[in-house]
Amino acid sequence: MQSIVDIIKSIESELPYVNPTQIYNEGWLTRMLMNQSVKEKIKFGGLDFKDFSKWTSEALISSPFIKTKEKREGYTHADIVFGDFIVNYKVSGKVEVEEGVKIFGVIEAKMRSSLSKGTTNFENYNQAARILACISSNTYEKNCKIYFIVVAPKIKLTKINEQIEIENLLDGIKTRFVEYDEDFKLKQNMDSLLAKATVCNVLSWNYEDWIDAIKDSASKKMLGEFYNETKKWNSVY
Repeated sequence: MQSIVDIIKSIESELPYVNPTQIYNEGWLTRMLMNQSVKEKIKFGGLDFKDFSKWTSEALISSPFIKTKEKREGYTHADIVFGDFIVNYKVSGKVEVEEGVKIFGVIEAKMRSSLSKGTTNFENYNQAARILACISSNTYEKNCKIYFIVVAPKIKLTKINEQIEIENLLDGIKTRFVEYDEDFKLKQNMDSLLAKATVCNVLSWNYEDWIDAIKDSASKKMLGEFYNETKKWNSVY
């Protein structure tokens, strides 16, 4: 562990042992915020952190379009997954939603960029629509609350808020299904998937307010400093 600390400390030297953005990025910032928020059981931005204790990062979520031969999708890498789920990294990084799930959500973290505008095969099926489709595909049979949250610097949210309007997301998912026959739609329970997506809590957060919601003063100070370094090294002004 000391070696890791030494490498991180080298960032301020003339020749860092690692590109600073490998440490100071939205991924690590969001992981630290999740860890502290769950520890403190805060309420923030429409989510009560006392409602769950499990979360992980960089896990894989299945898509409704994994099994098709035409224009197949792979698994989606989720920045953060939280709620009632199982993942065994020794076997694979695939997330399985628990049978008695009460809450399940995904957080997408952004720093410099907005959400991607489309996938390889479908320009109108953007990153946000794909994530919502994955969440809904895994929970449409479950009686649970679902969340899709995008977190970014406050100055980046205007564009992101446009991208995550629920009607646009639903239209994107419907457009993705148009390519397939009725048999495929039935097998993937398209109508149930869309119904579940309709009730998803789609939220946008900014890092500034999330850090401010942290109660422990030392942790809040550390997170604020880390955020400032992240903005500096990623040229976010």
